Amino acid sequence: MSNNQYSKKDKAIAKQYGLELGLSLLIYMIVLFTSIYFAKTMEDGLLRTLTVLTPCIPALGALWAIVRQFKRLDDYLRVWLLEVLAIAGAITTIFSFSYGFLEGIGYPKLSGFITYAIFMGSWCAITCIRKVMERE
Repeated sequence: MSNNQYSKKDKAIAKQYGLELGLSLLIYMIVLFTSIYFAKTMEDGLLRTLTVLTPCIPALGALWAIVRQFKRLDDYLRVWLLEVLAIAGAITTIFSFSYGFLEGIGYPKLSGFITYAIFMGSWCAITCIRKVMERE
């Protein structure tokens, strides 16, 4: 679909989502770097733990923006996105499950951030592949 085939409503919805998500991510980044800065000098304990977890609050703003955008989508796009997310989730699950066996024989334990990166990378790759396949 070329850029001029999008309706004004579609463009307005995309702009609103960009604003909501962008603002949430900006606040998240500010809180993240601030919490890391302060947590480095703090002693271990409840206050340090809570400080390190403060970026989760603006992350909820990003979740809110995503849920709002999902509700604004038409049925076709909602199903299309759910299929992409389901496939990305399945890829992530298979990786995590398989790597768990490797950890059992001595491979290093992986951070949860790796799982997140695999999910997001899969989501991106599947979206790109589907877009290319639908153009043909």
